[in-house]
Amino acid sequence: MIIDDCTLHRENLATIFGMNGMAAPCVAWDLPSLVAALEGTAPSVVLLNIETRGSALLLQAAMDICPGVRVIVLGASEDNEPEIVACAEAGVAGYHMRTDSLEDLLVLIRKVAAGSTSCSPKVSAILLRRLSALASQRQPAVKELALTTREVQILRMLELGRSNQDIAMQLSIAVHTVKNHVHSLLTKLGVSTRAEAAAVSRNLRLHQV
Repeated sequence: MIIDDCTLHRENLATIFGMNGMAAPCVAWDLPSLVAALEGTAPSVVLLNIETRGSALLLQAAMDICPGVRVIVLGASEDNEPEIVACAEAGVAGYHMRTDSLEDLLVLIRKVAAGSTSCSPKVSAILLRRLSALASQRQPAVKELALTTREVQILRMLELGRSNQDIAMQLSIAVHTVKNHVHSLLTKLGVSTRAEAAAVSRNLRLHQV
């Protein structure tokens, strides 16, 4: 699937994919078109142009509607660290930077479709710095952390970008109960957003390996 509000970009990519033996992609350019496109299909890989209007909202919507979908961000800049970190916290699987080639994109799509996660050495360095910063900020709280079994379950689902409604349905509990658990998690982790809680959780598991 291609999410891009530039018609020329969408059409060019679709043509290139066809020439390389790939299936014709579905396309979207805003939230209504995204919801409509995903009603009848579940793409294995989504390409999101980061310059598209409302790209952060579209990224979250795609992952909410199709949990587990693999997202590649197109057009990211290695100089924009906040953007790169935000995409990582949202759970993207790969980055195609502005300096990368068409061949790089085709290789990246195949890697991500096969289950790999890929980013350039500079992006990796940015993300490692972010993890180190989180570790140093949260370490005192981690030592005192005592999550319940239910909170651990919900924290794992926050990592996947699940909504309160999705979590409630999967765990067979009320939505307001989920909200209470999420509030408790944010307090225990010392964070203010679901994305930050997910990032801390990933960081903790990384350091436990």
